[in-house]
Amino acid sequence: MAPCLPSLPGRRLSAGLAATLALSLACSLPAQAQADPPALAAARQFDVAAGSLGAVLTQYASQAGIELTAPSALLQGKTSAGLTGRYGVAEGFDVLLRGQGLQATRSVSGAYALRAVPAAGPGAATTLTPVTVVGSVREDPTAPTTGYLARRGLTGSKTDTPNIEIPQAISVITRDQMQDQGVAPALQDALRYTPGLIGTRGVNLTDDSFNMRGFAAGLATTSNTPVFRDGMRQSPAMYASTVEPYGIERIEVMRGPGSVLFGQVTPGGLINVTTKRPTDTPLREIELQGGSHDHKQVGIDLGGPLDDDGVWSYRVTAMARDADTQTDYIPNDRQYIAPALTWRPAAHTSLTLLASYQHTRTMYNWGLPVAGTLRDNPNGRLPRDRFTGEPDFDDYDTKTWTVGYLFEHKFNDTLTFRQNARYYRSDMTWNSAYGAAMQPNQRLLNRFGFIRSDEYKSFSVDTQMQANWHHGNIAHTTLAGIDYSHTPWVRDERRGQVAALDLYNPVYGAPIIPNARSSRVLDTDASQMGFYLQEQMKIAQRWVVMAGVRHDRSRSTIDGVLTTGAANSPESRLKLRDRNSATTGRAGLVYLFDNGWAPYVSAATSFEPESGAVDFNGDTFEPTKGRQYEVGVKFESPSSPYMFGASVYDLRRSNVLTADPLHPGYSVQTGAIRSRGLELEAKADIARQWQLIGAYTYTNAEILRSNAGDAGTAPPGVPRHTIALWGVYRFGDAVAPGLKAGAGARHIIGTSGYVLGTTPTDARLPSYTVVDAMLGYETGPWTLTLNVNNLLDKRYVQSCYYATTTCFYGEGRSAIARAAYRW
Repeated sequence: MAPCLPSLPGRRLSAGLAATLALSLACSLPAQAQADPPALAAARQFDVAAGSLGAVLTQYASQAGIELTAPSALLQGKTSAGLTGRYGVAEGFDVLLRGQGLQATRSVSGAYALRAVPAAGPGAATTLTPVTVVGSVREDPTAPTTGYLARRGLTGSKTDTPNIEIPQAISVITRDQMQDQGVAPALQDALRYTPGLIGTRGVNLTDDSFNMRGFAAGLATTSNTPVFRDGMRQSPAMYASTVEPYGIERIEVMRGPGSVLFGQVTPGGLINVTTKRPTDTPLREIELQGGSHDHKQVGIDLGGPLDDDGVWSYRVTAMARDADTQTDYIPNDRQYIAPALTWRPAAHTSLTLLASYQHTRTMYNWGLPVAGTLRDNPNGRLPRDRFTGEPDFDDYDTKTWTVGYLFEHKFNDTLTFRQNARYYRSDMTWNSAYGAAMQPNQRLLNRFGFIRSDEYKSFSVDTQMQANWHHGNIAHTTLAGIDYSHTPWVRDERRGQVAALDLYNPVYGAPIIPNARSSRVLDTDASQMGFYLQEQMKIAQRWVVMAGVRHDRSRSTIDGVLTTGAANSPESRLKLRDRNSATTGRAGLVYLFDNGWAPYVSAATSFEPESGAVDFNGDTFEPTKGRQYEVGVKFESPSSPYMFGASVYDLRRSNVLTADPLHPGYSVQTGAIRSRGLELEAKADIARQWQLIGAYTYTNAEILRSNAGDAGTAPPGVPRHTIALWGVYRFGDAVAPGLKAGAGARHIIGTSGYVLGTTPTDARLPSYTVVDAMLGYETGPWTLTLNVNNLLDKRYVQSCYYATTTCFYGEGRSAIARAAYRW
């Protein structure tokens, strides 16, 4: 009979029952002698999931093929992180029970019994059983991870799978890395040392947009925001909201097409952030920040169990920030609160409720003209702090509410059911004296009034059934899922008149005269449903085969009214109906060597609808399509403090919109873009003393077909080479207890410019190097940190975009001091 350890009830047992109840596991092995025979002493592979201590010991005993008896009173309220790696039976018990005050002893019959560790008398010496660790405690990809090395993730497969077994490039940024690098206030700050992507527009607080493997993601679009939260899309549109870094536990980046699991995404990849969730152990932290640009921030992070049995646990994360930015008059103000509650009535069932409220006040950064930033201007160079709007008019205000849940139930060791859902609402107002074009004197910037309000709503649900099963020496993980989203949103946009601004001697206070009517009022209703199936096969612990297929159906309706804005303007009624379907897939192969190396090969496809656009005949467009081939190698070993990944890829996007040569003002779907590249990433976490990161990216992106005159050039904002190095050193007790210092450098070469527009740039922007530094000190419950970004105050243009060719300075030198107290 297979071993079985029943789950503990979700309430305190009576004293009499607890005294007599024992959890017994029958095993198929005969009784053993007291000394561990070679079969039990020999190391074997274990893969034990985290959970209550009772559930973890059940899995462990089952995989070890042993009999274990444990009084329930010793298990109540205890949890375990599980176990992954190669261990002897005694070694595995030592790791699982470390810090629990428990030990497992083996009787002459061969059965194991769990008992409390006897208290040592005064002066008594404690003898520790030597343990040779060949594996490591199983990592939970949704919980805090110590250090920089994260070995497991959810983004690559939607299952808890080691990243080395995913045949696609994946990077994980842990909370420890974010803290060391002083991440604030935008998501792009956390990804500065990650290969394959870069933020789009300098100091950007209104959206989370990136260039990923040569393709813009979330830039001036409404449907392909690249950021997901807990596996579901973070927001339904580009300007609906942004991620608050203080509220996330980790960031997972999957480069290359991800439509097979996530549906409508850019071919360059996606970013999945994990919300801070309830913890099994008490967590209490308060944090104060202060720094450049009058930065002031306070944060609080509380969590832990609510009862002795660990059935209920909670987390409350909150922060408030009052700050300016390097651009005059643009604030960086935010309030954020995210309560979370987990109910775990048994080891096989959990329900986590998540909610959040976020209020952001900032202004849109229009950038600055080419002349005076990237190119010479007879009037001189424009400063980084120049503001092009009107301080008393410009505003970008978003209020976002979310509520959702993460549910999981394990029917048995084979079948697991999961359902994740979220309701999202965001109200956005955006007022701007928007830049248009420079006048011939190269001093005056023409502007227009821009008044916009949006209301977004979204409901998303992802339902999954997972089966873990074996057939001979093949371990299968089969995943089937259905996800659905419904997004209604309303946009009201009005234009107006405002005087030009002298960028070299700005005088603010010009009135904005709104047009009599809105220029456009759009009512959009979009829905999407996807069906996906994925199979992971692990053959003889060597070969990993992954294959998946997905079919999506999407629908969107746009009803609107368009006018010139004049009081007597005629109305143009807009009615767009669009239905699309697409089938995408992924297939890959990984080989796992004993020494930790794992070469892989994969192919994957993606799609994105082109919503809201029609051709000359009034017909909607087909979705754009992506196709990628990737070859790479990864290195990772539980006994090694190093991780490494290398990948080369060929990624193509077809059905790209380009100018209609026969009908000016319209588009045809004959464009194509290709990106080829190499990405290298290395991380090391050596004895918790040295923590190192190295990354290199080579991207050769090219517009293959276009009617706009830019064929043969690269899409804007894509660096040809990116080199990033970061390191932190902890001095240790012998030198300076609690002191650590770190530094990093990012070298960007050959960012592609914007070769179209009123003032085209060169094909490549000037290269630049940015140096960052940090200093930290820990003593008792206090952690003190100073982060300085762009230490040498390098002045550089990060990117240029748009028809008027607007350029964006990168952030200058800034410093933030942080004091955190934990109790």
